Amino acid sequence: MKLEYANHAFKTADLVVVGFPFDRTASFLPGTSFAPEYIRLCTANIESYSPYQNQSLDRKKICDLSDYYFRTADHIAEMEREASRIYRSGKRAVFLGGEHTITYPVVKAIRKIKGPFSVVHFDAHCDLRDSFHGEKISHACALRRVSEVVGIKNVYQFGIRSGTAEEFSFHKQLYKFEVLKPLKKMLNKIKEPIYLTIDVDVLDPGVLPAVGTPEPGGISFKELLDSLMLFKGRKIVGADIVEYNPLAASPWASGSLVAELLRELILVL
Repeated sequence: MKLEYANHAFKTADLVVVGFPFDRTASFLPGTSFAPEYIRLCTANIESYSPYQNQSLDRKKICDLSDYYFRTADHIAEMEREASRIYRSGKRAVFLGGEHTITYPVVKAIRKIKGPFSVVHFDAHCDLRDSFHGEKISHACALRRVSEVVGIKNVYQFGIRSGTAEEFSFHKQLYKFEVLKPLKKMLNKIKEPIYLTIDVDVLDPGVLPAVGTPEPGGISFKELLDSLMLFKGRKIVGADIVEYNPLAASPWASGSLVAELLRELILVL
């Protein structure tokens, strides 16, 4: 199944959507590998028209490449190669995880092709560990690895409310609990172009329970959307949505929320 509003081939599309169903380092509830499929299923429950932005996806040139099919044991290298292929063709993309680990190979690929950019990160968790359970390539280390690619001074983290003491002290541009208020203050200091990485557990689990590592005290869907709207007119090099887990709770309400988030993100881009 493909996104209902994806009405263009790769060659003619302005924006590409691709699923990376990678779920190897889950530390609590596995299942994010099913997320891209369920997001597509749940697009049947949302309109292509956004009342928030007064725009419709029907008029956008979007290509859905479906889920990437892994061919070797080195999934990280494969994701980097696929992201490189997309960006060498002059496209921009929204990547659907999968766990947050996918952000690292994507950012690595884009940095080699497009040059320097900033990363804006919405999440409940720091994801700044140097290693986790003996692994340096892990969902808990995703932003640490990203910072090694783009430079820690080019990473901005919002909504964070979980991590180790070392993680919280590691990074000065880490904003706890809130997203919209600190983002408004920092936005003009963030150098463009910008890559957006959205871990949906930034939302309160009462709003979105279907995640692999739920963390109480999150933001509302409206705050997340208002935060995204701040990027309209900015140069966005790409984005991802990660950590929706349709196996962790009833998938349909949560999946519909993520599908609507995808709609708004595409329109912002």
